[in-house]
Amino acid sequence: MKRRIGSSLEAAPIIYVADSDLFGVAVGADLAELCITSAATLVEGEGPAAAFRLDDVRGVAVEPRRAEGRKCARSWKISPAIGADPQYPDVTPRDAQALREWEDMRKAAE
Repeated sequence: MKRRIGSSLEAAPIIYVADSDLFGVAVGADLAELCITSAATLVEGEGPAAAFRLDDVRGVAVEPRRAEGRKCARSWKISPAIGADPQYPDVTPRDAQALREWEDMRKAAE
């Protein structure tokens, strides 16, 4: 059987949280960064019956999804936004901004 997702950066899971207090805490977190995935979507609720659950983590379910888009040459995250910046067509807009800042610092040091 072929694996759907080979590495965490190929994933864009949907994370369901039923507990409203826990959901409130998770809303402010960058779940993709915490989970080391290309994206993550947070949804309040129980989630579908087929979602992955751990017995000792009640009220949390995860539906694995494959990330869509192309691979960023800098962060290796997969994103449909790759190429949105014509100056840096092989990276995400976030990484394009980081590269601009690095260029500015390099120029200022010269």
